Amino acid sequence: MHLLPYMSILLTASAVYLPLQPRVDPCLKDVRPNADGTAGIGAEFESPFFYFVNPKCSNDDTNAAKKEVVDGRKGTNWYLYILNGVNIKVGSGDGERAGKAIADDLIGWHPWTGDGPHTVDVSNNKCNPWKIDGPNKNTKPEDVPWEPQVTTPMPLEAVYSLMKEQWENTELEPGRNILDGFGRKGDRLVLSNTNGIDRLKVTDDVLGFCSLVLSYAKAATENLKPDQSPKLFLTFMPRTEFNTIYKQVKSKIPGDLFNLFNSLACYKTEKKSKEVVVDTAYCKGTLSKPVPNDKFGALSYTNTALNPPATMNIKTWIQGIGKESPFPDALSKFDESIDKSIGGLGDKMEKIYDSQRSVPLFEFRDLLDIKTSEIEKFMKDVDSTIQKLHKDFADAPGESNRDVPASCTLPGAPAKSSPTTPAPVVVAPVDPPSPPRCVPNPTDSVKDAHEGEMQKAAKYFCDKYASNTNAQAPIKIAQTIIAGTRTLGRTTVDIAYLYAPNMGNQDDVYDIKLTSVGNCTPTNGFNLASPVKDNQCAKILQSAWKNCPNRGRGGEITAGCLVYSIKTKY
Repeated sequence: MHLLPYMSILLTASAVYLPLQPRVDPCLKDVRPNADGTAGIGAEFESPFFYFVNPKCSNDDTNAAKKEVVDGRKGTNWYLYILNGVNIKVGSGDGERAGKAIADDLIGWHPWTGDGPHTVDVSNNKCNPWKIDGPNKNTKPEDVPWEPQVTTPMPLEAVYSLMKEQWENTELEPGRNILDGFGRKGDRLVLSNTNGIDRLKVTDDVLGFCSLVLSYAKAATENLKPDQSPKLFLTFMPRTEFNTIYKQVKSKIPGDLFNLFNSLACYKTEKKSKEVVVDTAYCKGTLSKPVPNDKFGALSYTNTALNPPATMNIKTWIQGIGKESPFPDALSKFDESIDKSIGGLGDKMEKIYDSQRSVPLFEFRDLLDIKTSEIEKFMKDVDSTIQKLHKDFADAPGESNRDVPASCTLPGAPAKSSPTTPAPVVVAPVDPPSPPRCVPNPTDSVKDAHEGEMQKAAKYFCDKYASNTNAQAPIKIAQTIIAGTRTLGRTTVDIAYLYAPNMGNQDDVYDIKLTSVGNCTPTNGFNLASPVKDNQCAKILQSAWKNCPNRGRGGEITAGCLVYSIKTKY
């Protein structure tokens, strides 16, 4: 087996380090629908900093190892480190308890302590022993970073609410839903009156379904690596196959399904301006009268790891969904050649918490990194979040009385009256400061970031822009700072200063922001220099950077009613 750098493929601790994306997803063993159809929570914790290697093991034996218990590490509702979605029910508290159990297990186990070599045995595997790689002797098990994934039943309209939040909120801001991942976003949907659909009567479950299909379809412009799954392109992955999901909204979508999506492909929303424009890759004409070409239907996914390669055409896929045949849908069938993730649970669904309504299962991916010591709280928060979403979206939407967001309709569409806006929720100041919310680990090459230069950049920002001890809300200060050597006259100095866009990609360029939290009023006013006792601006920024194990990419901390953010630009 050849070792490759850690890139976009996420590897579980129970999984050996594979050169290709796993052909058998280790979470499938336990993250499956409950036999009684009640809402469950399955979770998987992956880490690029803790894995096992054996250069002599074949790919087949390596894949077989991924489904087995490592070094006997297992307990009630978990094995290293996957939570059993069959037994863990929403609202039971079992997820929180299992999260605590796996954190306690790793901290007590600490398998890389002492003199090496550090190895483990995998049950029923021909390649034992496996070498532990990643941590060094100074790595504390409670500080190991993990990239969580959560599988649970979710109504389409709830998924769409998360999609909208992901589009509107790309920063690590307080209040962002814990199930809303970071990564490549799906295409924001623009609905026309195609196929006789009245865009002002379209419900959010239809918008969720169409956004999901369109996003996977347009992502086919990306070239997949051998054995790479399209699941990597979106943070919302359906574990229920698409024919079954389509049945949830079929009665609301008249006409030919591919004709609808061929029209929807004509529109896109610009990332920065949020302006709706014609997607010239697939259409010509104007927003009011777009003319599709043949390129959207010609898109396809290909897995070159197989001989002959497996191929899935987008037009055939969507036409098949419209006919509800074949089963499973073509994209789910294609993913079977890789790791059986997309649609891998077939027509299985589960009920909403405290309800008899059955909905599809989704895996929520690319969530914020957490440390071992934070897993218990993470699972508690996940359970609470699922309960709230299930309560908020308990009833399937009928004919819509809601507003269609402006970004989801064509320009010039008549507006509808809005319901009464509820009173804002008052947010309490955060004291002591929150743990850092870290930027996800990069999957591509990045510029270097050095602690000494980061400290100079943080001090420069705080001295120049955050010395005010009595500021007024709302507060939004943002600057890009570069730190390093600079020639002033005949002298070369190591300083921080404002970065100009024409300077190009360089090391130690930091985007630094200071913003106030909405509906939050500090007791003694907004003190930018020291929002809470014994915590100064530069110290907070340095802590947000230093305590994030993400190759110096940075993060943010909430202190009082202020959010201090420092992130590398390149």
